Amino acid sequence: MAWGNSPPAEKPPPRASTLTNFMPSDQQFPSLGGDDRRPDDDGSATATGNKVTAAAVGVHAQAHQSELGYHVTGSKKGGFPVAVEKRSHKKVTVIRNVVGDRDALLSGLKKKLGCGGAINKDGHIELQGERQPAVEKYLTHMNCLKSVSRAKKDSAAPPPKAVKAAEPTKIDKKMAASRAPSNNVSAEELSSITEQAAKKMKPAEMKVHLKAAGLSTQGNKKELLSRLLEHIK
Repeated sequence: MAWGNSPPAEKPPPRASTLTNFMPSDQQFPSLGGDDRRPDDDGSATATGNKVTAAAVGVHAQAHQSELGYHVTGSKKGGFPVAVEKRSHKKVTVIRNVVGDRDALLSGLKKKLGCGGAINKDGHIELQGERQPAVEKYLTHMNCLKSVSRAKKDSAAPPPKAVKAAEPTKIDKKMAASRAPSNNVSAEELSSITEQAAKKMKPAEMKVHLKAAGLSTQGNKKELLSRLLEHIK
């Protein structure tokens, strides 16, 4: 190694200037393709539109239940809080988890089902007899349920089925055939038509007779009648 002046130190390459260097850190290129979701309290993300729709449905249901003055909460598994139990050798239908005006619900059930009932010391409604299916159907129709699964509701009160049109019976078909004008008119039948009978005919019947006679079937009722009368004279 030669003594003397040491070679100048190499300068680092100039740093490339980018737009990022001149922008605040909180404004540097937000991620593209983001959605409108926002984190919930537990950190999960939920679409804003879905939350608004669910909230609207919940508000409507709460408003309806507030008008009734009561609601019935389902079981932990999403079932109806309704069961048949035995009381002094008699069976009763018990409705639990009723919140609000129990008297109003009891009155509606007694009127709808035509039975007796009462509110026991635990605040549950008891109806005379085994009426579980009818009670579940009534609660579903009243839209007073909370935390009951849709499958349970549909099972208790299935939507009405479309009524199919009744197919015509043999008698209906025979009557329709007898009313329809016959396309086959014999020469004897054609010659036996009177002027009075011809005037009572409908245009469709006139056309059948004119066609059997080999005449034109074009024209209005007056023209058809005139043509038919000329033929039978």
